[in-house]
Amino acid sequence: MDNQSCPVTELFGRESALTTVAHHTTAARRGAGGQAVLVRGARGSGKSAVLRLAAETESRAGTAVLSSVGRGERLPLAVARRLLAQTGVIVPELRDPAAADLYRVYRGMWRDVVTLSQRSPVCLVLDDLDACDGATVRWIDFVLRRLGEEPVSLVLSHHAPLDVELARAHVVELQPLTSPQVADMISTTLHFPPDAVFTSLCLRLSGGIPRHLTTVLADIRAAKALRQESVELVAARRLRDQPEHLRAIATALVVVDREDLVGPLAGVSARIAENGISALRKEHLLGEGLPDHVREWYRAGVLEVLGPAEVTDLRHRAAVVLDESGHDVRAVADQLVHLPAVDTPWMSQVLQEAATAGGPQEAARYLRRLVELDPDDVELRVQLATELSRHDPNQACEHLAAAFHRTTDPDLRAALAVKHALTGRTRTFLRLARDPALSEDLSTLLDAVQLSIDLDDVHAVAGAVAKAFPPKAGDTTAQRCLLGVVAEASMRGGGSIETAVGYARAALADPDALTDWSMLSAASVLRVAGHTEEALDVLDRAVEAFSRNGDSLAHCRSLVQRALVHMSLGDLQRATQDTSTAVQAMRDGGWQLPRAVILLAWLSLQTGNTPLAAQLLDEVDEDAIRHLTPTHREYLRTRGWLAYVRDDIPLAADWMTACATVLTATGLSDPSALPSWTDVIQVLTLAGRDATAAMREVDRLAKAWPSRESAAFSLLARAYTTSGPAALDMAKAASDAFAAIPSLIQQARTELLLGQRWTGAGQAREARTHLRTAVGLALRARSRTLADSARTMLLGVGGRMSVASTADGLAVLTASERKVVELAAAGVTNRAIADHLFVTLRTVEVHLTRAYRKLGISSRTELADVLAS
Repeated sequence: MDNQSCPVTELFGRESALTTVAHHTTAARRGAGGQAVLVRGARGSGKSAVLRLAAETESRAGTAVLSSVGRGERLPLAVARRLLAQTGVIVPELRDPAAADLYRVYRGMWRDVVTLSQRSPVCLVLDDLDACDGATVRWIDFVLRRLGEEPVSLVLSHHAPLDVELARAHVVELQPLTSPQVADMISTTLHFPPDAVFTSLCLRLSGGIPRHLTTVLADIRAAKALRQESVELVAARRLRDQPEHLRAIATALVVVDREDLVGPLAGVSARIAENGISALRKEHLLGEGLPDHVREWYRAGVLEVLGPAEVTDLRHRAAVVLDESGHDVRAVADQLVHLPAVDTPWMSQVLQEAATAGGPQEAARYLRRLVELDPDDVELRVQLATELSRHDPNQACEHLAAAFHRTTDPDLRAALAVKHALTGRTRTFLRLARDPALSEDLSTLLDAVQLSIDLDDVHAVAGAVAKAFPPKAGDTTAQRCLLGVVAEASMRGGGSIETAVGYARAALADPDALTDWSMLSAASVLRVAGHTEEALDVLDRAVEAFSRNGDSLAHCRSLVQRALVHMSLGDLQRATQDTSTAVQAMRDGGWQLPRAVILLAWLSLQTGNTPLAAQLLDEVDEDAIRHLTPTHREYLRTRGWLAYVRDDIPLAADWMTACATVLTATGLSDPSALPSWTDVIQVLTLAGRDATAAMREVDRLAKAWPSRESAAFSLLARAYTTSGPAALDMAKAASDAFAAIPSLIQQARTELLLGQRWTGAGQAREARTHLRTAVGLALRARSRTLADSARTMLLGVGGRMSVASTADGLAVLTASERKVVELAAAGVTNRAIADHLFVTLRTVEVHLTRAYRKLGISSRTELADVLAS
């Protein structure tokens, strides 16, 4: 493969990236102001080729192009110096500069770039930014923050994380090639149209990375492979052409992946092994340069030179060599899992030791091999299921079921039934596990798990709540588990708030005993009762503990419950962080947690990301959650909010009516449903539909569960359904109540309602006061949707947004606008501001004009008053 072919092949599938980069550089060249594009992607994904072509295009258009590449330098400003040297600019060498000195040099360098741009447009092209010295990366960030009206563009690339977040750069992600693009590249390179099987194989082997695909296709072309042949066989065919000792070295290296052990395993001296590895590497026969998960395909091809018996013998010898060399037990076990028979005691012992030494997924891999060899060993099944339950609950349930059917021990069957029920949230074996010979603790645990699952089921929850009784004592783990779910049952049945909270606290009495299912029930009770600090303390410990022990499922459930607490307090940023982490872990593990997806959709709506919310809701299978009352109601409520945000009020009302139907289906007095009922009333009232029945439910729930939050929601709901002075009084009382909890989102919501009511009454001054408060509260909670609604209404009644000296008030302005506004309010002239910030006079004027519009003012003289207010 000649070097000239790399740019061509690396540009396959990069047309849209090229178009995006050209759009920004052209805009800068034509006077639209400074532009920056950050091209991201894996090594070999075509970043350099995109930057190279962009530089050539700009150079032909008359732009002064300054190009450089990061090479792992450490000397401060080494790359920036190389970049600016092309214009004759001398950047001083700084060995250990102070911050002030570095800042002074940054300003001078930027001034030189601005001066150069006054003669012709400038394009700074910097490849492999992550390999640059830190001072250069910070200078790039310095430049990005000062881009204004200058005809300056930056085209940057990186593949590893940066220490600085280049927030103002437009990001272009170079994704792996798609199947059609791979097929096109195969056709161009090998000169025949590939079939789907061959295309899929090449895609998997290369990971869709253009440079890797080029290597694979070059190997295929060199071996003259037919399209029907497996790419794995290409490696085998090429290796068979090598001398016998090189084949032995290659296969040994593939098996142990340690160069120091290749000699003993291949039966050659250390010197021959070292020279052989170099020769194989030179001939590209080790599959290097491919992504790790793809390299395994190539390695499998290398082992094709051996017969099955030879491979088995090689792995057996590798296990012995690794064991005798004192290597980690997991390295030995990695060889044993491939053997058709683990037929000696030491092998089984190694697999057992490896299972206890690694993480859950490694342990499951070793235990699975032991189970395959002895499928009737119940203890092994339980061990394997325990590890799998942390990241693969579906597989765990299969092994628990198999273990349950392979034992007659009543205590063991009960324990297995509990594990199966908690892992799969199913009652399948709970009834079968009932036995008169069971201990009291196991019977109590079965009762607790049965109640926990029934509380989620629309068909069973009412009966379960009616039959839920606490244990006589709370001294054992099983009794505390039952107390936790009885606490939730008491709450959802409209029981005494003091009783439910007492049960919850008793369930959490042992801080070291964390069982996610009962603990989350208890934490939920504390949250709804208004004891949010207690709930957060429990959930913080749970999140940390389950993260530490690798229990992904319990970790995610704890994150979702903690997100609900943050959400009730109005901290949408933390709630979103927790929920996003849970959803990502769920996707990585390949299992379902619909409540997390729905919650993330709701939070996305509040923070202004409507497309993401719609996408998330479309992922949820409604039929699969219809029997899960809390989850289904939140799905319908969020669907209603999505329609509301899209201004489809009739559809929003339809969804909220469906939500109300689900809420009443259980016949319970569940105070955790009050936020949903309030949303139902708001939307139904807005749509002109009857909300009387919904209001009765709110009053009933607030009376059954007399917490401060319940009272606040009752006042807010009634404020939506009434008019006149009474509605204003109720909304004001609700705002005060939510402020005392505190709950920023709900307080912002009541302030917005007050602004609407005062506007309807023709009292613009009072309306503006409440609307400004609503904007401030919504911004503090990170609710962009609510803040935008309040701000729009505020401007509609002749108001303006006052900007306090806090970050929350300044959130309506960009970082550049804030700097300009603060200097202008201090009396600094526009020219002095431009000189201070190293921007043009026109840039300052544009920033001020935009800030005036956002703040609802019209002149510089009003600015100081607004900032001081």
